[in-house]
Amino acid sequence: MGARQRLNSFYLLAVLIVAAMIGGSAQSWSLFLISAAVMTVLLIHGGDIRPTSQSRRKTRQRR
Repeated sequence: MGARQRLNSFYLLAVLIVAAMIGGSAQSWSLFLISAAVMTVLLIHGGDIRPTSQSRRKTRQRR
């Protein structure tokens, strides 16, 4: 497992823990799901969670 995958896993685990605390304090499954989805989208948009590699090198074909 590479560093990017480990970091993404850590961020997703942190999102689930915080969402569980929010949903648990309000005793609401829907609030848990909404807060987990919103935090995940914000982290992806902010660039903290990177689903794909940033370097998109074009490979040269050999002739």
